[in-house]
Amino acid sequence: MNIELVFQIASLAIIVSVFHTLLKQAGKEEFAWLLTLVSIALVLSMAIRVISDFFDAVRSMFHLY
Repeated sequence: MNIELVFQIASLAIIVSVFHTLLKQAGKEEFAWLLTLVSIALVLSMAIRVISDFFDAVRSMFHLY
């Protein structure tokens, strides 16, 4: 597993949590939740690539088609 991906996800989580707090204190709770949902979608897309690479490696290891 690529350690850079872990650091990217962690840094994204820190940035999103700061912006979520700032938006919530400013009274923009809808935008704060929207930001959180977009970040979750972004992290899931990053994870899907890793999972896809994993399944490709398993398929090539066992010669599955």
